[in-house]
This record gives sequence, structure tokens and C-alpha cells, in this order.
Amino acid sequence: MNPSPPEHTWIRTIPDSYPDIMRAPAVTYKAERDLARIQANTYVAFVRPYRGNKQGLLLIGKQQRPVIIDESETDRPHIIPMRLDREAIHGTWIFAITLYKTEGIVQIEDCIVADGQQIRSTKTFKERYAMLQRFTDTIWCQDVRFQLNWQIQIAEIYSLETVRIAASLTEATGGCLCLMPDLASLRLIKVSPQKVSNPECVGSPGEYICVPVAGRPDVYDLKTVHDLKDIGRASIQTLTTSQALQQKRATGQPLRVLAEWNADFESYVVTSVL
Repeated sequence: MNPSPPEHTWIRTIPDSYPDIMRAPAVTYKAERDLARIQANTYVAFVRPYRGNKQGLLLIGKQQRPVIIDESETDRPHIIPMRLDREAIHGTWIFAITLYKTEGIVQIEDCIVADGQQIRSTKTFKERYAMLQRFTDTIWCQDVRFQLNWQIQIAEIYSLETVRIAASLTEATGGCLCLMPDLASLRLIKVSPQKVSNPECVGSPGEYICVPVAGRPDVYDLKTVHDLKDIGRASIQTLTTSQALQQKRATGQPLRVLAEWNADFESYVVTSVL
């Protein structure tokens, strides 16, 4: 769903009105640079649970419909319907989000602007997260069907004492762990799990089975042909591939495909349906 011309005009005013959205993104963890800083300051952790995620923004104006912006496609904003208490919205809200298009998930991770007040550069993360919770508790009501089947979730926060639990989630799903500093002057740190070499990830396309994910149209898990070992989520990048899978699915036959690892998407991309 595309924004209206007045909404496009409003979106273009956001960077000048709220320059906090232009803050540099997360840095990848390097022990020689970050370990001492982590030990000397207060950090919490949250999980970006799947590969192939995209960072972005969720914009909500006093009069405007909610807008999602994928930071890799800033010229293509999209409207996402949300059930909101409009009487409680007195100014713009802006949230830092991660998009999982294959899984149909929007994860809200930080509050940049709260009711018209820019807060990411001035308040601690504890204070910003409290504003995020205020928004979810009093202004927004989850309704997946109304949200065009997008599941909107708030990032679950872990203390560093329990960070092993969060890390185990990323190992199971191929995502990454994020360390959020409480001080606004420090940057978010992204910690990717250490991967063992995987011969499935390289070379020419291999043959796999696509298994539809219940309740998720056009979402498939990828499994090996002989022992049905889980490989991960299949990435469907073209309309032609999507339509071919749907047609094959209608026949009731196994969905045999060719897929190959794509480092840019950090996932297996289906290249053809057999």
C-alpha cells in the first residue's frame, strides 16, 4: 500500500525535522575495540532472529497513516495499517525497526522520536524503551489481520548476565545478537554467531525440497531431498518463482527446487522450480 502525495510530502520533511534518524547504524563487534567499552558501560542485548533482515523505520504522524521505510529502499515507503488511539497521538512517533519480509515480521527495537520529541540522542535506552512500552501499552493494539498479516513485535531485552540464552536463539535461526548501550553517545554493536564451514553454502545450485510454512503465504522452509534435514528459510526473490511454486503446490506434488546460497541476502535463494 503506497503513501498518498500529502504523505510523501510529510515523509520528505522527516530527516530535517528529526536528524536523529540519520545516526550511524550498528557496528560489527571487534573484541580489540569493543570489549573494554562493554565492560565499562551498561549494555543490554536483544536478538535479530533471522537471516536476511533489513533495518528501517516506522513513522507514525498525528494525522498520517503508519509508514514503513526499508533503509535499503528509502525511495519506496509503504503504508502498514495499525490500530491506534489517535486521540493519544499529539506528535510524530518514529521507531527503529528490523524487517523480516520472508517471515512477515516487523520488530520494533528502539524509539527515536516520542510524540514529537527527538529522544535517541538525549535519553538513555532505558528511558527510550519505557517510551516504546508506553506506546504499545496505551496507543497501539496488535491486530495481525488488520496489519495485512504483518506480525509486529517488540524486541525482547536480555541482561548481559543472561545473554547466553539470547545467543542460543540466534544460533538456532541464523540471526545475530545486538548489544544496546544505555548511554545515547555509544553505538549499537552487532554480534554475529561464529559459523562452522558449511559445504551446502557454496558452489552451484543444489536440489532441495520446499515445505510451505503454515499460515504464511509464499513462505517456505528448505530441506534436503534425501533426509529432509532443515537448511533454513527459502528466499523467493521473483514473482515468476513465487507463481511457479504456487502452481506446483496446487498439484500436491513435492516442491523440488534448485537453490543456492546468496551472501548478499544471507539466505538460500530459489533459482528454479523442478
